[in-house]
Amino acid sequence: MFASVGKNKSIVQYILLWIVVSAIHMLIIRLGYKWPFFFAAADSLVFNSLFALFGIGLWYLASYSNLKKVAVVEIIIQHFTAATITVLVWLSAGYFILRQVIRVDIGYDEFLDTTRTIRIISGVLYYVIMMAIFYLIINLRELEERIKHESRLNEMLKEAELKSLRSQIRPHFLFNSLNSISALTMSDASKAQEMVIKLSEFMRYSLTQFDEQLIELKDELYHVRLYLDIEKVRFGNKLVIEYAVDEKCFGYKVPALILQPLVENSIKYGVYESTQESKIEISSSCQEEQLNLRIKNYFDPDYIHQKGTGTGLQNIRKRLHTIYGRSDLISVEKTEDLFIVELKIPHYEEDQSTDS
Repeated sequence: MFASVGKNKSIVQYILLWIVVSAIHMLIIRLGYKWPFFFAAADSLVFNSLFALFGIGLWYLASYSNLKKVAVVEIIIQHFTAATITVLVWLSAGYFILRQVIRVDIGYDEFLDTTRTIRIISGVLYYVIMMAIFYLIINLRELEERIKHESRLNEMLKEAELKSLRSQIRPHFLFNSLNSISALTMSDASKAQEMVIKLSEFMRYSLTQFDEQLIELKDELYHVRLYLDIEKVRFGNKLVIEYAVDEKCFGYKVPALILQPLVENSIKYGVYESTQESKIEISSSCQEEQLNLRIKNYFDPDYIHQKGTGTGLQNIRKRLHTIYGRSDLISVEKTEDLFIVELKIPHYEEDQSTDS
């Protein structure tokens, strides 16, 4: 339907252009050569209507001729031939029609003969200008199609990259959880069972939501609570969680499972080797155009941590850059006994979040 609308619009523009040209032609004959209105109108209507009809054929000539693959000499010969034939047929038809319409006026017949050279030059100019416009339109359309094609490819690449980054999260989390369950089966079977149930609930929820590029913050926090409940089974009172999340931020959209890797790192480097109570703080604040999230955990400075691969932070940084096109949305701060990660999530309207 839209292609048809665009085609009809082009036809209307083409007709209006020739109406303007015809009006100028008529004024030149009427005012410049002092011919009566009837002669000026007939002259203009016949010659311009004919060239407008020939222009349809010239459009197809421009459409099917590939300037990029044809030698310059061949292009010159092709258009010289086409211009010669077009102008000759155009003049012959125009003169024939006008002499049939205005038979008795010898003066106008002589006028046609004396203006033959001017009409030939006009015909050549018509041809050159028309072909230039046609080639410009064709090139603009090709450029538009190329831009659309590149945009589709970029969207496909973006989606593939997001899926790749997401797929790295699932096995990493499962591996750690299954290891924890395996350890608990030997020491506390009831806790292992509880952990399996919570893990099943977490995976069921994540599998139904994970294909969504963006989810509401309240759903992401539900993910995090499920994960922390799983780890709470293992660490008990040793793991302390504090939430300071403003409920007015719950509706903000965030990338799915963006917080879970951060919480997982907090447990890995703040709880595993600690002999005392370890605290993780999750807080948020929001403005009209941005959501701020903070994950803060304390760790034992006396424990020498093994250097991690940084996969979790790298994935988050890449995902944020892929989704929002910005590299300044995550910051990390580390002190003697404190590790803080802050995320800045631009606010997305509902229609924006569902475009992908």
